[in-house]
Parts: sequence; C-alpha cells; structure tokens
Amino acid sequence: MKEEKHIIDRCGKKNPFTVPEGYFDSLTARVMENIPANETKIISIAPKRRSHWMQWSGLVAACMVGALVCVNVFNKSNQDDSSQLMSKMNTVETAYDDTYQEDALNYAMVDYNDVYNYLSGSGF
Repeated sequence: MKEEKHIIDRCGKKNPFTVPEGYFDSLTARVMENIPANETKIISIAPKRRSHWMQWSGLVAACMVGALVCVNVFNKSNQDDSSQLMSKMNTVETAYDDTYQEDALNYAMVDYNDVYNYLSGSGF
C-alpha cells in the first residue's frame, strides 16, 4: 500500500499512453491491405488409398485377438470345472476312508474271513 502511494505521488494518475485519432477506425482496412492476394494452396486431409493387405490387416488382428480371448475363456472354464471335480473327488475319498469301512463292516457283522472269501470268489 505504501509503495502504491509512492508510485502514484511520483508518476500521477494520468495515463502516459495515447492513440492517434481515428487509429482503430482504419485498422481493419490497413490489415486487409497487408494480406497477400495469392490464393492459398488447398491440402486434402483425406487419407490416401491404402494397399489391399492394409485394408484387411485390422480385421485379421481383431479376429486373432477374439480367438485368443475365446481360448483363454474356454481354458479358464475347463480349469474351474476340473478343480471343482477334483475337490468333489477329494471329499468323496475322505468320506470313504478306512474308519468308515471298518464301521460299515462291523455294522453288517462281516468279518475279514467273509471279505476274503467274497473277494477270492469262493462265496460265503
């Protein structure tokens, strides 16, 4: 604030810059006179015709990516199915462990001699 007051006291509030009379009235005409009258060169932004193999390369690339995605999804689903099957098999194996077989044989009142005779084919 002190600095502003010092500057205003020293220089005053009068604008030191001036514009000649009618400067902006004729500005447009003077600028247009300085523009060259030559026609500008028109440059086409349309792409040049691509060769035959370039026309199909995008389609081929998209098909390859689609095939890779399908194979990946198929493998993933097979892995999930096989892992589910293996987990079911593991639960079945643990359900039929030795203790269960022993309990089932005891309940049916079958002893080891009966099992041996049955498996050997001699019957009961």
